[in-house]
Amino acid sequence: MELDEVKMLNDICGEICLKHRLVETLDKKLEDIFGERYRKAMSLIGEGSVKCYIFRPSGRVIWEVKGISGAYQVMPHINFCSCDDYYFRVMDAKKQLCYHLIAQRLAYALNRFEKTEFPDKDYGKITKRWKVIK
Repeated sequence: MELDEVKMLNDICGEICLKHRLVETLDKKLEDIFGERYRKAMSLIGEGSVKCYIFRPSGRVIWEVKGISGAYQVMPHINFCSCDDYYFRVMDAKKQLCYHLIAQRLAYALNRFEKTEFPDKDYGKITKRWKVIK
């Protein structure tokens, strides 16, 4: 039976929110489930690489995680990331989550992310970095 990484991460993040911190037992559980992806995710959080952009007045939210090769758009509500790992491993069903998605979820649960507000008119300026130019 394959592990449901998404459910397990959501459950652990719920516990982190209740405890307001990452306790040792949860740290160990995350390490056991995700291994190197967890270590990379925590490194990104420690570096301040998880960002949340909120647009006003619409209330639109965009998440960005800066990884090794660039900044990636992360959509946690649909478990999507614009990174290569997502395309080559998640979409090929080799794993369910890339480490950028893990970083976003944990950063949110730990309240360790940078939040910036923009007017709606700036939405295109922020999102253009993820659009393919032909």
